[in-house]
Amino acid sequence: MKIGILTFHNALNYGAVLQCYALQHYLQEKGHDVEVIDYRIPFIEEQKKLFSKTELRRRGFIAFLKFFIARLLAWPAWRKTIRVFYHFMVSQLHLSPRATTAADIPTGYDCILFGSDQIWSPKLCRGFDPVFWGQFEKHGARFVSYAASIGETSEFLPCKRPEVERDKPGWQQVQQRIKAFDAISVREKSFQLALQEHCGVSASVCLDPTLLVDASVFDKIAVRPEEQDYVFLFNVLDDPAASRFARLLANRLGSSVVIKGQAKPQLKSRRDKLVTLRESMSPEEFLGYIKYARCIVANSFHAIALSLVFQKECYALKSRRSGRVEGLLGSLGLADHIVAATEPVDNISSIDYKVVNERLASMRQGSAQFITSQIGK
Repeated sequence: MKIGILTFHNALNYGAVLQCYALQHYLQEKGHDVEVIDYRIPFIEEQKKLFSKTELRRRGFIAFLKFFIARLLAWPAWRKTIRVFYHFMVSQLHLSPRATTAADIPTGYDCILFGSDQIWSPKLCRGFDPVFWGQFEKHGARFVSYAASIGETSEFLPCKRPEVERDKPGWQQVQQRIKAFDAISVREKSFQLALQEHCGVSASVCLDPTLLVDASVFDKIAVRPEEQDYVFLFNVLDDPAASRFARLLANRLGSSVVIKGQAKPQLKSRRDKLVTLRESMSPEEFLGYIKYARCIVANSFHAIALSLVFQKECYALKSRRSGRVEGLLGSLGLADHIVAATEPVDNISSIDYKVVNERLASMRQGSAQFITSQIGK
C-alpha cells in the first residue's frame, strides 16, 4: 500500500521531525511504500526567515523590534540549526515533491496519515490549515488521522454558540472539517473526550510515534557525543531553575552537565569545565546526547519519551505544559520521576524498565491495532 504522511516534518523541532521519522520507519517495516508529503507549512517557513512581515503584523512594531534584535543576535546559531534540520529532512525522510498549497498535494496514495503532532492547532497554524484538515481532493485515498492533536481544548468555543469570535475558534468549525476523515485517532485523552462531547465524533487515542518503535530505529542515526559521564538537560522552556536542578543532580552523581537551552550565567563561567552549553545540534546529535547520557532532565515530552525508548534514567520537570508527559509517566508507574525544578535533589531512584516495558508494550499494541485496522498489515 502506498501511504503519505502529513505532519510538521520540516519544523525546527526535535520532537516533530523524530516522530515523523519514527512513523515513516514503522510503516516501512510493515512493508508499505511510504512518502512524507513535503508540504511546506507557512508558519514554519516564516520561522526560518531573519525578517518576517507576518511576524511584524502579528506582533506589532515595538514587540517585533525586540523579537528582531533577539533573532539577529542569535542568527549564526539559528542559521546552523536550519541547516542541520534541512539535512536531516532530505537525508532521513522519503519526501514527495514539494507542496505549498492544498492544490499541490500529490496524488496516487492509497491512504494519507495526518499526524502526529499539533497539526490541528489553530494557534500554531494561524487558523485551520486546509491541508491538515483534508480540504483537498482525495483521489481515492483514505484520510486517517494518527495521534493528531488540536492543542489546548479549553481554547475552543462550544458548538451551541452560533457566532465565532475572530480570535477564538469554535468546535463548530472542527465539526465541519473533521467530516473529511475516514477514521480518527488523537494524541490526548482530553481531545478524544472533547470530540465526543462537542462534535459527536468517536476517536481512538494512540501513542506518539516515537514510542511506537524500539531503540534500534533511533540507534541507526544517533551520533555519539564527545562528552562522557554527563547529565543531559533539554531546557526547551528556558527555565533557569531547570539548569540549577540539573547541576545539583550532576553533583550528586559526580557527573558533568550538557545543556541544550538556557543556562544562567552563574551556572556557566568560562572556567567551568563541568557545564557544556550547546547552542545548536542536529536531530542525530540530539538522539546521541540522550542515548549516551547518564541521566536526562527535561521539560519536553519528546526528550522524556526518547529517554524511555533508550531505557535511560530521566526526570521530567513540571511546568505549565507538562500535562502530557505527566500523563505518560503516570501511566507507566513513573510518577516519582516528575519533579519541580525548585525541589531539592534528595531521592534519586532508578527506573525498573522491566515493568515500564511491559506497560509500554501493551500501549503499543493498541496503537498498532488502530493502524492495522485502517491500512492493513
